[in-house]
Amino acid sequence: MEKKFRCAVIGMGILGTQHAQRLNKHEGMEIAAVCDMKAEKARSWAEQNSCRWYEDFRDMYQQENLDLVIVATQDPYHKDPVLQACKHKIPYVISEKPLTTCVKDAYEIQDAAEKSGTCIKVLFPNRFYPLDRAVRLMLKSGCLGNPEFGEMRMDDSIDVPRNLWGKDSKNFSAISSPVYFLLSHAVDLLHYYFAPRRIVKVYAKGKKSVVGSEFDYMDSFLTFEDGLVIRLKTEWTKRMEELVENYVQVTGEKGGFAYNKTPGFQAEQGLRIYMEADRKAAEEALARLKKEGIEASLGFSETMQAFRFDMKAEGKNDFDWNSGVCIYADSFREGFEERVPLTDLKDGIRQVEVVEALLKSAKEGRELEV
Repeated sequence: MEKKFRCAVIGMGILGTQHAQRLNKHEGMEIAAVCDMKAEKARSWAEQNSCRWYEDFRDMYQQENLDLVIVATQDPYHKDPVLQACKHKIPYVISEKPLTTCVKDAYEIQDAAEKSGTCIKVLFPNRFYPLDRAVRLMLKSGCLGNPEFGEMRMDDSIDVPRNLWGKDSKNFSAISSPVYFLLSHAVDLLHYYFAPRRIVKVYAKGKKSVVGSEFDYMDSFLTFEDGLVIRLKTEWTKRMEELVENYVQVTGEKGGFAYNKTPGFQAEQGLRIYMEADRKAAEEALARLKKEGIEASLGFSETMQAFRFDMKAEGKNDFDWNSGVCIYADSFREGFEERVPLTDLKDGIRQVEVVEALLKSAKEGRELEV
């Protein structure tokens, strides 16, 4: 049997604890140590799960022989644990999103990784969802023609900045924003949908007023290198019972789709794709989806004069967000079959570049190149 990876998790908050639990039960992985600057968090989990714990990741790096480190600290604090992992020549690192909260730090990590040979990936589980894979497949296969324009909303309830991190919520929301917290997901997902196209220009407008983060709200336009334009809006001050609302719509030359990924008030979850084609082409598209393990129903819309694919995130079309870290960890092992392209260091840096450009655009009130 292949030797188990000795793993460590830095940051034992909500996500860090979930990652540690999953990897500790995952074949081929074991949690050797956990770390948190709030020592009680690390100590409590370690004592329950028979591993070592540390208050300072530098001490952990010196004392533990690690194969893989998972960095799950709060957004602004990813840089140092990742950078020091490179300097200690730890082979593999998984960073929670975003890799960093400024481009300069991301480039510093890139330089360190090149010198040490450390392989770094940035955890974006949205890529694994079957309905998101369906969107990418239909776009990549040309079924909808050339995508021209669309919109994405990714919002959080105001309960997130007020209460998600307990007593630390006020402090964290003051040094972060939905731009870091949510648009990192959105930008990565858009690059995943429309690959190999990249975002090359941004124009953004934001406002700070409700919870006092740098921007509580931002609306923006993203232009890809082939002229595709996506309107992207985010906030984390929405008054709603749901924790998250995420909607995507795209119009192409020969079709389009509307996707309630995480539905808001009185909206139903699901993806509907319209394709202007003959029945043979529509059935071939349906077969491609089923080959990828995605269940869809095929019908015809008289109103749209197009074939219609309907999908729900249930049964085979569902995905457990928390299992994403296990797929990322497995990707470092020999013989791993990559069915979904994971966010590597280059992709992670590109996401940081776009988010930083959005922030700068909102501050300066002008369109910027990425």
